[in-house]
Amino acid sequence: MELINDSVSVLEKKVFNLIAENINRLAREKERIVLAIPGGSSVNGIFYNLKEGNISWEKVHIFMVDERLVPLNSEESNFKLAKESFIDELLGRALIYEENIHPFLYDSLNKEDCIRKYSKDLEEIGGKFDIVLLSSGEDGHVGSLYPNHPSIEDNSEFYIYVDNSPKPPPKRMSASRRLIEKSDLRLLLFFGDKKRKAYENFCDNSLGLYDCPAKIVNSVKRSYVFVGS
Repeated sequence: MELINDSVSVLEKKVFNLIAENINRLAREKERIVLAIPGGSSVNGIFYNLKEGNISWEKVHIFMVDERLVPLNSEESNFKLAKESFIDELLGRALIYEENIHPFLYDSLNKEDCIRKYSKDLEEIGGKFDIVLLSSGEDGHVGSLYPNHPSIEDNSEFYIYVDNSPKPPPKRMSASRRLIEKSDLRLLLFFGDKKRKAYENFCDNSLGLYDCPAKIVNSVKRSYVFVGS
């Protein structure tokens, strides 16, 4: 694991560079590349750089790390933020194939089936994330995996249903702990003063994964942690 401290603006560029370098390298090695992205305001600057940067998008499939169980046009939708921030621009410039964009399609009557289908979509193109971007919450959660909560204890292989999120809205879906753990490259953000306590918990060796789910990046060598204010 590599720890990098700097201003948020500098770190946004560093994160972008790592994503770009790894996508461009993987594009020479394999036919499909899976990039998993989160929601939240912390990633806005990174999304902007993804829109503007030099990346070989043709083989990239974009999945969500987690999503609120709301319509895609809802202001609460994580995908809506990503779509408006950079995905629409990539599509408009024909840099990425529309079929390679994988929003989570929610049906309130069949939510478990929706999650199974999303998991199957990922499984059909390799079943893991090549690159996962994570942003810690103030309590140290990542995705919708929360401290001392059933979500972080769920041992499912792919995506999970979360019906009692401590943070509203309560109903969500999330990449499972196992799915994030088998990612090849993990990038974790602690951006802003409000994340300071979460970062302290991340560094506290007396706390485990269940106390601070952000520690999920500690289990593989290819992890980067970015701390900015």
